[in-house]
Amino acid sequence: MPNETKPNSPKENRFHYWRDKTVRWERLDNMAKVFPALVSREDSEVFRISCVLKESVHPGILEEAVLSAMEEYPLFSCTLRHGMFWYYLERTSYKPTVHEENASPCSPIYQNEPCRLLFDVSYYKNRVHLEVFHALCDGTGAFMFFRTVLTHYLTMLHRDVVPSAMPDIGIDSSGSEKAVDSFSQYYNKKRIKSKDIAGILGKERKKVYRLRGQKTHDLRLLVTEGCASVQAVKAAAKAEGVTVTVLTTALLIASLRDIMDPRDRQKPVSIAIPVNLRNYFPSDTARNFFGIVNIEYDFANGEDLSSICKSVTETLQQKLTLAAMEEIIAEQVKIEKFWLVRILPLGLKNFVMARYQTLSDNRRTICLSNMGKVDMPPELAEYVDSFLVINSSASKQVCICSYGDRMQVVFSGILAGRELERSFFRRLAAIDPSLTITTNYTGKEVEE
Repeated sequence: MPNETKPNSPKENRFHYWRDKTVRWERLDNMAKVFPALVSREDSEVFRISCVLKESVHPGILEEAVLSAMEEYPLFSCTLRHGMFWYYLERTSYKPTVHEENASPCSPIYQNEPCRLLFDVSYYKNRVHLEVFHALCDGTGAFMFFRTVLTHYLTMLHRDVVPSAMPDIGIDSSGSEKAVDSFSQYYNKKRIKSKDIAGILGKERKKVYRLRGQKTHDLRLLVTEGCASVQAVKAAAKAEGVTVTVLTTALLIASLRDIMDPRDRQKPVSIAIPVNLRNYFPSDTARNFFGIVNIEYDFANGEDLSSICKSVTETLQQKLTLAAMEEIIAEQVKIEKFWLVRILPLGLKNFVMARYQTLSDNRRTICLSNMGKVDMPPELAEYVDSFLVINSSASKQVCICSYGDRMQVVFSGILAGRELERSFFRRLAAIDPSLTITTNYTGKEVEE
C-alpha cells in the first residue's frame, strides 16, 4: 500500500541517530534540490531497481552486504534535513534493516523524518529490491551502489566457488569522488541562454499531447513488465538502421499514436529522455548527474515507424552533443543561482521549484529512461537472471534495462488505463514473439 510505513521509522531508530558539532553535512546537488519539493501523494519521487536471482535470498547475508557497500558509499549513510533556505544531507550512524517486501513498489521514503535513510533494501523470494529517494542519487549512482551490494552478497554466499577477494565491478573511485557534485563542477554560466525571470521560470510553448485518465483509487503504482530478447530487438533496430534507443523511442511514439483520439493527433508528442552526463564529462559521482532531452514528434511528418525513427535519430544527433550538454547543465543550475530564488525562504523556494517542474511536465507526454546494459563480474554472472527498473510517476513512465539477452521494459504509474502498454507490447511482440509480460494489476484499481 502506498501509505504503508517501511521499516526504519524515527520511532524505531531514534536511539541510533546522533547529531553533534562534528557531524558532517553536504549540500544537495542541483537536481536533488527539486525532488523534496515535488513529493506528493501521487508521486513519491522514489525509484526501484530489482535484481532477479536464480536462488532464494538469504536476508542475513544480504544485510551484511549492504553494510559493507555503505562503507564504500558514505553518501548512502545520509539523511535529508533542511534549514531556512535549503535542504541538505547530513551523515548519520544509522544502519538499515533488510526486510521482506511489505509495501507497493516505490512507496514513500522521504516523509520529513530526520533519522531516516534515503534508501530501502527489501526482498521477495529470489528478488532483491533497492528503492531510493531521488534526492540521494540518480539511476546510474543507484546501480553503482546496488551492483556493489550484490557483488558482496554473492561473494559471501558462494565462498566455496567465488575467490575470497571481491570481484572487480569496474568502479575504481574513492568515497569522496562518489559524492562529488558534478553539476557545480561543470557549470559554465556562459552557456545560460536567458537571465531574466521569464527565462528562469520557463516560457509556455506549443501544447503537446498529455496522458490523462482515471487514477487508481488508492494511488497505488501500477506496474507492467515486459521481457524481450536483446538480440531480437537489436536485429530489428539494425533492420531500421537505428540504435536500440531510437527504436524503442519510436515504438513508444507509434504506440501513443495508436491510443490518441483523432482530434488529438494534431498535437505533437514529447518524449523526455534522461541523459547520463557522465558520458560527456569525466565523473565518478554516485549523486544525481543527468539532464533531460525532449524528443518531439508531429504526426504530420508521417505515422509509419520508419518516418518516426528517422526524425528521432535526427533530433538525438542535434541534441546529444557536448555543447548541448553544457547548456543543459547551465540551464538547470541557473535557477538556484538566480538572486531572487537564493533569498527566498525554503517554503517559497519549494513553490518556485514546483512551478518550474510543472511547466516542464506540461511540455512532455511521457518519460522514457533507458539505463542500458547492466554488467556483473563474470564470476557472479551465472547467479543473476535479470534486472529491472521501476519509477514512481503521477502519470506513466517507461524504464528499460538489459542483462545478458533479457531486456526488461517496465511501464509504471498511477493512471489505471492500460491501452498504451497493450499497444507498445503488441508492437514489441511483433519483434520478439517470445515476449513475456507480468503485471501487478488486480482489476480492482479503479473501484471506490
